[in-house]
Amino acid sequence: MRMLPTSLVLVTAVIAQIPSHAAGPRVPPVPEHQRTAAQQSLAAQFASSGMPNAVATYLNHASLAEHILPYERYASSDSTLPPRHRALLALRTAWLTRSNYLWAHKAAAGRRDGITSDELRSIAQGSDAAGWEAFEATLLRATDELHVDSFISDATWQALSARYNTNQLIDVIDGVGAFTMHAGALNSLGVEIEADVPDRLPTGIPYRIAATRTNIRLTGKDPRIPPLDPKEWTPEQRKRFDPNGTGQRAANVFVTFVRNPPGDRLRGGVTGHILNSTTLAVRQRELLLMRIGVLCRSEYEWAAHSRLGRRAGMTDADVDRIVAGPDSAGGDPIEIAMLRATDELYRDDVISESTWATLAKTLNTKQLLDLLVAVGGYRGVSMAINSAGVQLDANMADFRFPPSLR
Repeated sequence: MRMLPTSLVLVTAVIAQIPSHAAGPRVPPVPEHQRTAAQQSLAAQFASSGMPNAVATYLNHASLAEHILPYERYASSDSTLPPRHRALLALRTAWLTRSNYLWAHKAAAGRRDGITSDELRSIAQGSDAAGWEAFEATLLRATDELHVDSFISDATWQALSARYNTNQLIDVIDGVGAFTMHAGALNSLGVEIEADVPDRLPTGIPYRIAATRTNIRLTGKDPRIPPLDPKEWTPEQRKRFDPNGTGQRAANVFVTFVRNPPGDRLRGGVTGHILNSTTLAVRQRELLLMRIGVLCRSEYEWAAHSRLGRRAGMTDADVDRIVAGPDSAGGDPIEIAMLRATDELYRDDVISESTWATLAKTLNTKQLLDLLVAVGGYRGVSMAINSAGVQLDANMADFRFPPSLR
């Protein structure tokens, strides 16, 4: 596979890219007096436990909110990781994505889990800051690697595996993926920090990522997390993966992450919405998922969704444009804007003002929210597929990466 530069990333963050709260949110939260019964129920479940402005903004698309909010709560509060470790992943992701809103809320939660004010600054400084215990430094480094390369390196995986079981390893990746999805959405929507929440991103700290873009992947090698053998399936899993008892093989992605049932069920709710309930056209959805698969260098993701893209009518020229990116010639203007939004979310964790304005001329609020969650959700899926070493299914041979990406 083609390799990108492997030098250490050391840049100054361009905070001006994040929408200014002074200008107001791009999508306003739903006021309490205007909420439907379904919206009121969701607010009662999730707003009271934190991030009320975020929850009220997601209420603009209640059927989406009912899936992404439980997944966020799992990653933040209910996963198999120790609370302090969850806080480290959330805060480092908030720093890497320049998400002031996410940082403000995760800093408050982190203090309850034993994170000190000095450690908050050390989280921003990264895994090489003085004072980190070795395993906690590894968690911070894993977050950096997932952010930059959508993949946990061999050395970091071995260090994590020395202490964590399979469920916890999956929860590390899922946690970073979920927080990344929310950061991109919160940044792009311009969600405002509540007046009674004092924390902000630390200042005076260079934006430094202790990881490299390698594009090293495990395709064609032994998976780190092997798929669950049919002999190990529970009756419920057998009903899900082989309901007719034909002995058919289930897709490797499904029988890998089912090893962590609670996280798998909630992540599945998010991906299920993206695949089955999105307000975007099927072709638009697949364009987003194919492009994020390219950016994350997830060949499994590409193979699965380029096949669906072909079924939705994509031509060779369409596929070539998705590979080449938004600066390629031709194509429908709104599709080019969607490609550009995907690239901006991946690179900057926010959709730029100009791209947002172009999208908002055609897409309604629910479609904009579905776009954000499709890109962010499948960026997380790609992180998981790459890091677990999920192998291509037998029926993917005709949909592998084009030679230019291998």
